Amino acid sequence: VRVRMTVAYDGSGYHGFAPNPGVSTVGGALRDAIARVVRTPLAVTCAGRTDTGVHAWGQVVSFDAPADRFDPLMLQRSVNRLCGPAIAVREVREAPPGFDARRSATGRTYRYTVVNRPVPDPFLAHLAWHVDEPLDLDLLRLACDPLIGEHDFSAFCRRPRHRDGTEASLVRTVRHASWTDLGDGVLRFEITANAFCHQMIRSVVGLLVAIGA
Repeated sequence: VRVRMTVAYDGSGYHGFAPNPGVSTVGGALRDAIARVVRTPLAVTCAGRTDTGVHAWGQVVSFDAPADRFDPLMLQRSVNRLCGPAIAVREVREAPPGFDARRSATGRTYRYTVVNRPVPDPFLAHLAWHVDEPLDLDLLRLACDPLIGEHDFSAFCRRPRHRDGTEASLVRTVRHASWTDLGDGVLRFEITANAFCHQMIRSVVGLLVAIGA
């Protein structure tokens, strides 16, 4: 059966999501735990690979499991025992045969938190960027406007190449981008798009913060 799993994770101790021999990754740990539970080797597809230090609350993954060994509740509990608390399975359910976490995704949303005050917060240090220079929230919000819509974001990312040597398109459609003041100097940027380029989010946030400063 094709399985759809929604996971959350703290990426602090992992070298990103994508399985990578020799280093600890979220995808590698998740794949090994699932394979151990269903007792068969498998490949895990994710909606979007994340870099080192990136966390997730609603990362969707898909994989195939033997029908006679597929018990959603048992799978969720067992993987959480093996991977928790850094990785938590929030939901497990059977998906249509053609479902693919990456290709079936209709959009992705990223949140980036900025602690904007003179003194850093040790309890948010692994979740937020500390910027001690005062930021103008009105400027941050105005700077979001040009991001909305379909654009070539090549200025914000590394340009990948296809296996045949041709350059991949970096045109993406941003549907939403906004800043929220959470109080006590904590600002949250949220952006939703059909997809994102490699390291696009951190480049966008870096530019916006420079504008806000």
